[in-house]
Amino acid sequence: MGDTDRENTAVNAKAVLIDAKTMTVLWMNESALQDCPEHLRQSRAHTPVSLAFPLSVALGIEEALRSVSDTGIPRHLASDLVSTSKGSMTIASSIYRLPNGNLLLLMEKTWQFKKRKRT
Repeated sequence: MGDTDRENTAVNAKAVLIDAKTMTVLWMNESALQDCPEHLRQSRAHTPVSLAFPLSVALGIEEALRSVSDTGIPRHLASDLVSTSKGSMTIASSIYRLPNGNLLLLMEKTWQFKKRKRT
């Protein structure tokens, strides 16, 4: 794949670097920035995780961040957001503690389609 192919490929995964002591956002990639409320996009540094990602409490992400910060054990979460007869949209999240103590949150929205039974 050439460099031009990489430049035009949309990144679905969201990456967020979080200060474990203050639970504030230090950095996020462009994909994560799109989910951030408009008024926080310009001053996103040092924004609390709960403000940058309003669903973080409901999805269990904040609790998992604290757990990973305390134990150093990575956590992987999957939360169904939309469930239909054809499948469901899920947010899959992984959280890792980095050697410097900061946390790396990776998130991706995926569709899980149910397999149809053939008749």
